[in-house]
Amino acid sequence: MTCASAAEQDIAPGEEYAPLATTPGVPFDIAFGVSLTTDYVSRGITNNNSSPAIQGYIEPYIELPTIGTAYVNVWASNVDYGEGFEGAEIDVAAGIRPQFGQLSLDLGYVHYFYSPKHVSPDYGEIFAKADYNFDDKLTVGARVFFAPDYNQSGNTATWVAAGVRVPLPNDFSVYGGIGYQFFEDPDAFEQLAWTAGLSYNWKAVTLDLRYWGTDLSDNECVARSGFSDGCDSRVVATISFDTSWSEAKDWMTGK
Repeated sequence: MTCASAAEQDIAPGEEYAPLATTPGVPFDIAFGVSLTTDYVSRGITNNNSSPAIQGYIEPYIELPTIGTAYVNVWASNVDYGEGFEGAEIDVAAGIRPQFGQLSLDLGYVHYFYSPKHVSPDYGEIFAKADYNFDDKLTVGARVFFAPDYNQSGNTATWVAAGVRVPLPNDFSVYGGIGYQFFEDPDAFEQLAWTAGLSYNWKAVTLDLRYWGTDLSDNECVARSGFSDGCDSRVVATISFDTSWSEAKDWMTGK
């Protein structure tokens, strides 16, 4: 089972970005999942005051002949940007995932909503992702996200990233990647972010342990996260459960 998350905190390629596989003869399915993480980190920056977060998503998708997988994804997490700015982030994404041999693409749009509204301005990003699988020995990925109106500031922002994932025996894999956040606003604090980690997959359960780092100073980080230590190097542990409606039915019927 491979699934997709609308949360765009990852840099390195992973199974979550591969096209979803529908049950033979059933072109439509619904993927869903839940995660518990020690910190909600996006692009190297905490979005939850360096505290645990619970996250979940649901993704209806349909396999379109010769085109790929079309999907809509709704993802949510608790967030904390400082006293008085706690609440929830809800991401709504839609896109298409074409496949060309070993090359997997994901092209679409994601909009970030916050509740209550004063927690953060809503805004959206157009994205393109590409993963190339080298005979299941190595996967190389690239990501581009473009925000036409970042944080409703009237300025654009662009996130670019690239990474690699290597499968290991016994359902383990290692990965690493690096990304850079560009801003049109000359007074905004751009940042370099990097990550590396180890993951283990058992059926529908994934355990992930990763390191994050950025080049932002404490003062710059206050503007970006609400906290002076919100961009510091950190290790994040996550346990997630992902499945689909068709797989859940198979479990219930004993297939």
